[in-house]
Amino acid sequence: MGLDTYAAYGKDHHRYDPNPEASNLVANCLFPDNNLCGGMFSGGGNSFRGKVYDSWVQFCTDVSLYEEEIPADTVAEMYEELRKMTTLHYFAQFCQDGHNSYDISFEEVQDLLKWFEVVKNEGATIVGWW
Repeated sequence: MGLDTYAAYGKDHHRYDPNPEASNLVANCLFPDNNLCGGMFSGGGNSFRGKVYDSWVQFCTDVSLYEEEIPADTVAEMYEELRKMTTLHYFAQFCQDGHNSYDISFEEVQDLLKWFEVVKNEGATIVGWW
């Protein structure tokens, strides 16, 4: 099943706009350029194709990206786990254990860590759409 993953301001965030027409996504310009896989409606900046990276995220954090919304405090915890695990040692283990079915690269997991860092620093949530 496909999954697009977005960084968004949650309802309790001071930047959240309750207007139904508003986009509460974190601004694309806050994210560094990355090589994360995109989908039809995601990719670049505040979003990526979550199904490609879900195995890595679960391997590192025990949290699936297949959630409607991951709260900001959980995102901060996930970032810390990803920061610890984004090493060549753990990435090799991930690959050797047969989890890398989308053949992601170590550079991509480094980009994913940077993406999570922005989301954490913004106090934002992660939203899944599938």
